[in-house]
Amino acid sequence: MTPPEEFSIAGFKIGAGQRREIYFKISESFLASSVQIPVTIIRGLHEGPTVFITAAIHGDEINGIEIVRKLIFETDESRLSGTLLCVPVVNIPGFLEQKRDLPYNRDLNRFFPGKVRGNNAERVAYKLFTQLVRRSDWGIDLHTAAHGRANMPHIRGDMSHPKVRKLARAFGSGVIIDNVGRRGSLRRTATERGIPTILFEAGETGKFSREFSEAGYRGVRNVLEQMGMLSRKKNRPRPSYQVIVKNSDWVRAERGGILDLFFHPGQLVYKGDVLGEILNPFGKTVTKIRSPYTGMLVGVSTQPLAIPGTGICHIARLSKTLSKVEQVLDKISS
Repeated sequence: MTPPEEFSIAGFKIGAGQRREIYFKISESFLASSVQIPVTIIRGLHEGPTVFITAAIHGDEINGIEIVRKLIFETDESRLSGTLLCVPVVNIPGFLEQKRDLPYNRDLNRFFPGKVRGNNAERVAYKLFTQLVRRSDWGIDLHTAAHGRANMPHIRGDMSHPKVRKLARAFGSGVIIDNVGRRGSLRRTATERGIPTILFEAGETGKFSREFSEAGYRGVRNVLEQMGMLSRKKNRPRPSYQVIVKNSDWVRAERGGILDLFFHPGQLVYKGDVLGEILNPFGKTVTKIRSPYTGMLVGVSTQPLAIPGTGICHIARLSKTLSKVEQVLDKISS
């Protein structure tokens, strides 16, 4: 929990009450030049945990970059307890080409903790995990939806883990999806190795959203305050509702055609509701897509074309908490 008197990372030393911007080498390019990622280390004057905040592990998921940037510029090291490891762009090769993956079409978020002599993704993951993640006590990983989809702001984490549960609740998101995450993902691997980590999802690839970045920044600040790294601000707004969802599923197309979707992320849908229609090129309805259960739309397809198996809507199932969410949304809309 307590930073060492002389904190060093990747060969750089940072004293108490200081900050330092470094470039951390993770690989090499086709030109034999270094591939480096920017890292800002902010070391507080006071003792406390070391925390990593990462964005753009998928190179086209850029909304989290603004959240990390704002955290860097809004944090006063003289008032900070502990150390922040801020990484606004993890996947530099993907970011430069505005692609999700690393070269050779490998998803970096499937290769943690990595291997020192593995493939290109495993080597990058190994350096990140050993040099940054393992130096931390807990972490927050920032994402958006994958290409062709849009997500409402929500948190994902393994809620069976007490520390993850505390972090997830503190963030202040209305919806928390309870799952361990994919094998090889940063948050699952870190949590399994004793570094509790949550994931924030919001928005679309290739886009900045002021609304979602503000929500993400507030959430990160909420967690830092809850964990004693920053002093609590008075009258900080709390979520009007907070539900933990254990079951969520994608509703998928059974026919091919042109998608006409009737709902957007954040809306409630009920079993049997017509979520949208699939049309043929003549404009005739091929099939209607009905919701198989009641819940909240946390993600939707933004692409107008569908074939059998295409994910249309990601629904977080609600049962016991449904009436509470209905009451809150009714008040907001009235």
